[in-house]
Formats: sequence, C-alpha cells, structure tokens
Amino acid sequence: MVQKPTYEELLIKIESLEKEVQNVKEAYQVQTAEKENHQRFLKFLPYPVLARDAKERVTYLNPAFTKTFGWTLKELKGKIGKNYVPDSLKTELRDKIKMLPYSKNVLQFNTKRLTKNGDILDVVIRIGVDRDKNKNPEGVIIVLKDVTMEKRIDRNRTAMNRISKVLPQYPGLKKLLFYVNTEIKELLNVECANTILLDETQKEFYFFSVIHDDPTTQEHIEKTRFAMSELMSGQVVKTGKPIIVNTPSDDRQLYQLRNRKMGYKIKNLLLVPLKNKDRIIGILAADNKKTGDFDETDLETLNTISATVALSIENARVSRELREAYEELKSLNHAKDKMISHLSHELKTPVAILLSSFKILSKRLADLPEKTWQPTMERVQRNLDRIIGIEGEVSDIVEKKDFFQHKIFSRILEQCRDEFESLIAEETGEKGIIAKVSRKIEDIFSSRDLVVQDIFLNRFVEKRIKAIKPDMSHRNISLIPHLKSSSPIRMPVDPLKKTVDGLIRNAIENTPDGGKIEIFVHQKGNGMQFVVKDHGIGLTQEARKRIFEGFFSTQETMNYSSKRPFDFNAGGKGADLLRMKIFSEKYNFKISMTSQRCRRIPENMDTCPGSIQECQNIPGPECDGMTTVTCFFPFPESK
Repeated sequence: MVQKPTYEELLIKIESLEKEVQNVKEAYQVQTAEKENHQRFLKFLPYPVLARDAKERVTYLNPAFTKTFGWTLKELKGKIGKNYVPDSLKTELRDKIKMLPYSKNVLQFNTKRLTKNGDILDVVIRIGVDRDKNKNPEGVIIVLKDVTMEKRIDRNRTAMNRISKVLPQYPGLKKLLFYVNTEIKELLNVECANTILLDETQKEFYFFSVIHDDPTTQEHIEKTRFAMSELMSGQVVKTGKPIIVNTPSDDRQLYQLRNRKMGYKIKNLLLVPLKNKDRIIGILAADNKKTGDFDETDLETLNTISATVALSIENARVSRELREAYEELKSLNHAKDKMISHLSHELKTPVAILLSSFKILSKRLADLPEKTWQPTMERVQRNLDRIIGIEGEVSDIVEKKDFFQHKIFSRILEQCRDEFESLIAEETGEKGIIAKVSRKIEDIFSSRDLVVQDIFLNRFVEKRIKAIKPDMSHRNISLIPHLKSSSPIRMPVDPLKKTVDGLIRNAIENTPDGGKIEIFVHQKGNGMQFVVKDHGIGLTQEARKRIFEGFFSTQETMNYSSKRPFDFNAGGKGADLLRMKIFSEKYNFKISMTSQRCRRIPENMDTCPGSIQECQNIPGPECDGMTTVTCFFPFPESK
C-alpha cells in the first residue's frame, strides 16, 4: 500500500515545482530577450542577411536584404528563393555546401544575385552552415555584401590607367579615339559609344569615331551629319553641362528624327561635353545601356575620360598646325635658298663685268688729274668690294656651283678663241686677253678645292691680326692678344681665315673709339679655343636670339648706313655669323656667343656716339657693353 505524502512533503514538492516553473520562466524570458536582441541586430545590420532551413526554404531575411534586392520576407518566406538567383547560378550554393568539409561550417565566395527589378549585382557571400548530429546541413545563415559599385569604380580606375598608358602608342587621333570608345563601350556596357565633334563653320555635328555592336550601323553613323538643333548634343554645347536621359519619349520629334537618321532606336543616353579651355569642341556619347539605367557613376567615368579625349583632340590639332606650319616654313625656306642661290649666281657676271669696266675706266682716266676722279673711283671701288663681299658670303652659305654654265662658257671661249683675240686686239690693242678671260671664267664658276692642313692656331691668328691692323688704322682701338702656343688643328685655311677675320672685324665695328678688344688663343681640354672679347655696345636680347640666323642686322634700319670696313657701326650685311655657323658644322668646330648690352643704349634704336670719351661727357650710367665669341677647334683624332 502506497503511503500518502504528508502535508509537509507536499508543501516541499510544491515549492520545488514553483522554483522549476520560475527557472523555466526566467529561461524563457532570457531566450525571448536574446531572440529580440538577435532580431534587432539583424534588423539594423547594414548587410543583407538571409536564413534558410534544411529544405532550402527561406525562413528569415532582414530589412537590408529588402533594401538591396527589393524582395520582402512576406514574398520569400517558405519559398526556396530562386527568384533572386540568376539561372546560370541556381545550383552554385548547393554544390559549394556539398563540397564543404564536415570540419568546416563557414563558406565565402564571389557571385551574382538578381534584384526584384531584374538588375544583376556583384556580391560577396559569407555562409554559416548549421549541422545536425550526423553532420548534415540543417540550415544556413547567408550574409551578402553588394560590391557592384566597388567593382565598377575599380574597373573604371583600371581602365583610366590603361587609357593613360596607351596614349603615347597612338599618335594618330583616329586610332586613339577608336581605342577609347571601345573602352567606354565595355566599361558602361552600352550598345554604342562615339565621339561627336562640332564643325564650327557649318554649325553641324559629325561623328569622328564610332563603336557600335552592328558594323553596318557603325559605318552608316560615321557618314551622318546633324544640325546642332537635331541632337540633344546641341543642348550640351549651349549649356556646357552633361545630360543623362534614361526615359526618352517616343513621340518627341527630336528623338524620332535622330533614330531615323542613325538607323537604330535610342532607349537611353549619356552625353558629356569635350571642353577645350573656354569652348566646347564636341561630345562624348554613350547610347543604350544594356542593363539598367545610366547613373552618376557612369557620368563620373565618362567625365573623367572626356578630359583625356579633349586634351588628345587639342594636341592633335596643335600637332597638325605645327606640321602645316613646318611644311610651309620648309617651302618658304626652300624658296629663299633658291632665290639666294639664284641671286648669288646672278651677281657673279655683272660684278665681273663691272670690275673689268672699272679697270678699263681707270686706265682711260689716267691721263686726267687724279683729284678730279680719284675720290669717285675710290668710292666705286669700295662699293664694288662690298658687293663682292656679299656675293662671297652668300656663295659660302649656299655653295651651289653651276658646273653646266662653266662648261658652256669655256666651250664657247675655246671655239671662238681666234675671233675673240682679233676683235679685242683691234679694239684695245691688248694681246693675251683670252687667257685672262679663261682665268676669270674659272674663278667665277669653278668650285674651290679646300685642302685640309695642320694649322698652329696661335701663329695663324697672330698673322691675321697683323694683316688686319692696316685696314683699321683709322680707328682708335686697342687689340690685346693673348696667344699661347699649341698643338696644331686640322682644317682648310680659307674658312678659318674668314672666321678669324670676320670675328675680329665684327668686334672692331661694334666697339667705339677708345675701346679695347682682347683676343685669346689657348688650349682647352682636347682642343684649341679662339676667343674674341670686345668691350663695345653689346647686343640686345632679341639680337642675341637671332644673331646666327643670317641676314639679320643688329641695327635699326633707320640707323643703317654703308661705311668703310672697320668703321664703327659699319652696317653689316648680317651674313658673316651665319657663314661661320655653317663653317662650324662643316668643319667640326663649335661657335658660341654671349653678350651684354650697354646700359646707355638698351634698345636697338638707341645710338652710341662712337667714342668712349664723347660718351663719358654725356650724363648716364657707365659704358658696360661686352660681347664674347668663342670658337672651339677639337684636335684631330689620333690614328
């Protein structure tokens, strides 16, 4: 017989049960609080979260999932949830979970998911797998991170780096824009990308570069032109602001006209101006985005690329203008050389005739008193020598001898020798004149064979100074030589003589009376240096830039006058230094110049009185002009 519990035992049992109930209640409250906290955490978690059971049915999704993908818990709960998975990836998650080792419960990979609107997003998925006691999956928690924008930005950055690197590889603008438009088409995932330029003369748009899915349509577009009012691009040019159109109206005349002329229908478009300084030269356009609409990221991408394209177009324009200017300059330079060569040749014969006539005239005037004709004849002789000097300088610069005319004149003279001798003897009484004529023809038309020889520069310059001194005897200028002995240089005598004489003469003609000129010869490194340093008027900055151009006078035209050689400001022809520059290139020596303009006469139009003593009597700063010309002759290479 079962013994009934006593009252005390029942009381103890009741208290025990009450405690158990209290514990269960507290445990439930804790569990409820944890669940609420968990749901609160999931609710405010910025990343989309999805829970599925063992049968792959959706049991939970958080608000972030709805915000990102558009699906609500009500729409997906209890469903397998393939709505948000692209068809090509339906079994991807199941396959990856099956391949996951039993010892691991976490899985992460990159994939794609669909939004409710049909957009495809790039996502990173992190999965936590719950397993039963048999290690079989009984549920999963999926956390997704939308990395679509990150990938786009990274892809755009990579493309910009790629474009900037290939710019030097495409010197031609057409090929460069073909490459850029191809990149735009892939980056923005569009049907067509093109560069539209503005013909400012015709006020029309033309498609300079087009990339389209359909090659036939592409070819058609490239031949099409539009008035500014026929395209949305006209608004971009007027306002200077980009345009995004995602829902063009079919009944709008502007789009209908464009669609007919282009040969395809525009669903959406993005237009960005190509800006060059203060004007818009064209439009960078993208048409018909294949997935979704154009957004601010697309706009930013195209804006960035447009800056590169605009710069490339401007560089191409400048390059084209430079090429055209170069070709024109080359043509003008050729015409100038041809003219100078022609004039040089044309001077030879009349100068030779003038010299001969001058000699004949001098002989016939010999019987008259010298004072009646001598000054005039000296003036004629001086200017004839000046013309001969110009002809010689031009001949050295151009150096194009006409051997054909040499042969013709020589042959005529040879065949008519007897007739010429008879006529000349009859008229003048002179004999042997044919030999003189033959030598003159040889002198005028034959080329000079310049023999390269060893020359001790210090001795050579010393001789040239002695030869020059009588011609400058009317000037009050000190020539101070500093000539050091040296090893010989190798070059022809004639160009060296013209270089040395020309530099010393130029220094004398640009130094006022009372001034000094220092002449140096010394070894420097592996060669000899010849320096002429005058303390004269110096050159202005503009003259220093152009002094070696040839036929450039350092004086203003109004100050120019023909004087005797070695006179102060003797009005040079401007060819001496060009001739020396040509000699330096031909005979392998270097010539350079430094100069400082006298502060009393800072401009070309300012004139110097021609005497330091006179200048010092005029108030003003000290005379401090100076010009130094240096020639470096390298020693011959040892064999």
